Amino acid sequence: MRKAIGDVIEGLRGQPLALALVVINLLFLSGFAFMLREIAQAVERKDALLAEIASHCMK
Repeated sequence: MRKAIGDVIEGLRGQPLALALVVINLLFLSGFAFMLREIAQAVERKDALLAEIASHCMK
């Protein structure tokens, strides 16, 4: 496994454009994952707030 990873890294060093594409893709995917996490947290906060408002209306 380590040898395969080493071979990939050596191959990417010889191809800077491929390395740049890999880095950009990783940044894009991590940014997308962060955005989805933030959206999920916002939805949770909204649901909790709506449940609290609904509980006050039911009194």
